[in-house]
Amino acid sequence: MTGDSNHNVEGLAKSRIEALSDGIFAISMTLLVLSLTVPAIAESDAPDLLPGLIAGMYPDFLFFAIAFFILGGYWMAHHRILQSVEYVDEQFIWLNLFLLFFIVLIPFSTSLSGDYENVLFAVLLFHVNLLVASLMLSGIWLYTRRYFRIKDLDKAPGFSPPGAVDSVPPRVYIIPAVIMLAIAVSFFDTYTSMMCYLLMPVIVAVANHLPRRESAAI
Repeated sequence: MTGDSNHNVEGLAKSRIEALSDGIFAISMTLLVLSLTVPAIAESDAPDLLPGLIAGMYPDFLFFAIAFFILGGYWMAHHRILQSVEYVDEQFIWLNLFLLFFIVLIPFSTSLSGDYENVLFAVLLFHVNLLVASLMLSGIWLYTRRYFRIKDLDKAPGFSPPGAVDSVPPRVYIIPAVIMLAIAVSFFDTYTSMMCYLLMPVIVAVANHLPRRESAAI
């Protein structure tokens, strides 16, 4: 089956998309550290006050660590997507730009929620920011599986027809589900809602050892 019969696409070089995306992920992960503000105290008082002030920054460190490793996971997933395709099209570029828009917002929502961890609006903004970025990333994954040439040595070169998707990685469903759980918990306790993210690596590790459900065959 040829590509012309499935999806009329003009292939575009993906190298510039990779460069832009890698740069934005790197900058966003670096900017996260700005959410950690060095306590402003007199040098003479530092030996007595600094340990307690640093300990009081525990929520900021927690939010920083969660956002950093989630961003790292998003970057790895994004890297796998681009590695699996031979080219991109205009629709992919726009989807990718919307994803990067929400990636750039993560340092802001992390800093806001870290400073106001008891404020529902601030914590919800953090959760929703991660959820939308996760859904955008999943959408890009599904788009590439439907309409792009996949690098697969076991198959002859060609397009997957619309509706035909490779085996679905568990993280496509698990990460948004954990974030939605965190959103629900935040209405009862904003700080406890952050603990939900500690479930993510455990659930993903378990799910990765389970058989994957295959979608419609080509």
